[in-house]
Amino acid sequence: MKRNVLTQYLIITASCALYAVGFNWMFDPNHISVGGFTGLGQIINYLLPGLPIGTIVIILNVPLFVLGWRFIGKDFLFSSIYATAVSSLMIDVLASLYTFPAMDPILACIYGGIVVGIGCGMLLHESATTGGTEMAARLLKLKFQGLSIGNLCLALDVAVTLGYALCFRDLSRAMYGIVALYILSLLI
Repeated sequence: MKRNVLTQYLIITASCALYAVGFNWMFDPNHISVGGFTGLGQIINYLLPGLPIGTIVIILNVPLFVLGWRFIGKDFLFSSIYATAVSSLMIDVLASLYTFPAMDPILACIYGGIVVGIGCGMLLHESATTGGTEMAARLLKLKFQGLSIGNLCLALDVAVTLGYALCFRDLSRAMYGIVALYILSLLI
């Protein structure tokens, strides 16, 4: 028996909350890039601090959603637009309400990878993404059917994380980010 749409969107909303809390608590205060459009958002936010990360993520996702509409279909697209908007809004609102203190970076990358990975995995199970690399991976999966979405996400996210390291000249934070991305991809 198929679940109703309300249940699906409640699970998507809870998944977005996990994603936002994991990002704001574990990754952002520890300057760990999670790759993808959120990682690009971190870089742009550093260069233009007036632009909130969640807002940047929404703007960056517009071209992917146009491609998603064409190649993936509207049902997946609607749930992903909702997930992107909700997770981005939650990231910005949570950041404006509370600033989490930095913690031990290895704990941040392990537990951030777990929390964000569970959130992303739940989203994918509900046929949604937060856009960014998950949406790009869905589009790439159409061409590379033998690769898993988790592996495609990992490859894209590692590329952004390495860009983060080059931009900020901080290889150790990028290495923490790669550990977090590995854990995250396993949970997806």
